[in-house]
Amino acid sequence: MRIKDLPEAERPREKALRYGIASLSNIEILALVIGSGVRDQSALDIAAHLIAEAKGIHHIENCSLERIEKIRGMKKISALRLAAVFELLKRVEKTRLECVSEPIHPKAIFEKYKLEFARETQEQFALLFLSRRRMITGEKIMYKGTAEYFPIAIGEILSELLANKCFAFIVVHNHPSGETQPSDDDLISTKMLASEAARLKIKLVDHIIISDRSYFSFAEHNLIK
Repeated sequence: MRIKDLPEAERPREKALRYGIASLSNIEILALVIGSGVRDQSALDIAAHLIAEAKGIHHIENCSLERIEKIRGMKKISALRLAAVFELLKRVEKTRLECVSEPIHPKAIFEKYKLEFARETQEQFALLFLSRRRMITGEKIMYKGTAEYFPIAIGEILSELLANKCFAFIVVHNHPSGETQPSDDDLISTKMLASEAARLKIKLVDHIIISDRSYFSFAEHNLIK
């Protein structure tokens, strides 16, 4: 059915303007982002097909641009617009973290990185540089590992810490398997990193392992003193 064939009060744009965006269903919001349909597929039809293909709206961000473009009726510009929405969400979350005026809680870091690392099939390793008051002053994605392991290059990390003149830091990495419990290698390498950084009077505040659904904080589990 074409959107213009719907009663005016049921059309996504008119409904949003009259009752607010929160009144729309997931399909209707997605249709707004898509913008317009094609001859035999309305934006609502395309939105429904996309949610079905991704197996839930929460999985759409994990779909590649190429996969989204293959949805029947999806225009290249609509697929690009949708990708831009999810990229904007990541940047908003990142900016929110950087603007916080109090020490960052592990859960907030998890909320930020679960979006950034959601599509990754390899382990990612990130450093968060902290001020004396434990505020984030910068971040750097250091390197990628394999699907099951990454080698922590302690010398490279220490060089980055010194270059950024930080007083403390947080390590963040993901487990693509979804299991957030630290491995023996995680435990050993974290202890070594904390010890070497302490020699430079730089404190490892936390090591956070994340998946797309949960996280493990070394500090919360008293594994970092």
